[in-house]
Amino acid sequence: MKQYVRLWAPLILAAMAPYANADERIVNFWRPGQMGSMAAVPAAPGWSLPVVYVNMAVDTTDSRNLAPGIRLDTDLKSRANLVFLAPNYTFERSLWGGRPSIGLGIGAGRTRTTVDAALHMPGGITITGMERDALTALADVFPIGNVKWNDGAHNYMAYVSGVVPVGSYRQTRLANTGANRWAVDAGGAYTYFDLKKRMEFSIVGGLSYKGRNADIDYRSGTEAHIDWTTSYFILPNVHAGLAGYFYRQLKADSGSGALVHDVKSRVNGIGPQAGMYFPVGGHMYYLNAKAFHEWGAKNRGEGWNFWLSLIVPLTGK
Repeated sequence: MKQYVRLWAPLILAAMAPYANADERIVNFWRPGQMGSMAAVPAAPGWSLPVVYVNMAVDTTDSRNLAPGIRLDTDLKSRANLVFLAPNYTFERSLWGGRPSIGLGIGAGRTRTTVDAALHMPGGITITGMERDALTALADVFPIGNVKWNDGAHNYMAYVSGVVPVGSYRQTRLANTGANRWAVDAGGAYTYFDLKKRMEFSIVGGLSYKGRNADIDYRSGTEAHIDWTTSYFILPNVHAGLAGYFYRQLKADSGSGALVHDVKSRVNGIGPQAGMYFPVGGHMYYLNAKAFHEWGAKNRGEGWNFWLSLIVPLTGK
């Protein structure tokens, strides 16, 4: 029996490595929930520095029949702690009647992935194996540009973003901080913000298109996402409420590296959020915290994630 374990366990883990590596739904290009309160409200002209900390935990289980009487069960757990700096410049000159801005997200962090696999064979034979991997490294770079319009309590935004694949990636690793492919995301947002009524509501929607990971011949399908927040201002500078998101894959993954074809994923998230404005040295800072519990997942993992964001104004008053 030990001979069979030594033979099959590496094969199970080798088969699971590209699945865990290529799925790309653990730490996604567009991570649901990343846009939130005041998303469409125009910023003051000048430089600002958003600083974002993200803590994510995702579990994925899978069971499939490889042949009559042979079943493979797998359990993948991924944990990530990431920090992003996103220097942003808002122009004073208008564009199409709105206020444009450009930014660049750069970051790094640590991600850990564990895969447990069990191969069930005829005769009650079960062969198990486990593989762990962890990495601390730079992440991909995320450029973004947007234009925002204000009309009283109503605010609107159009944006385009992308990913430049400079993060750490290796085909043979379970844990990566880079995706090894280009991507683009575009969409719009609406924010209702009335301080007299102490109400705020924001909704952001977009589509993500990803390039091919040439190392494993894998392309993630086109995705649609909606982020939303609603909150009440308890004090003139403090608000609290709920935040959530809906994520849907519109087109199935493709390429020889996609072990499961014609499968689309989805997930939802909801949780509390709170934010506050506070002055430092004549500048107005903004701090926001939000946490999401995921539910309704299909063909992808689900778990929880926590976001802590601080917007630091570098110019202006």
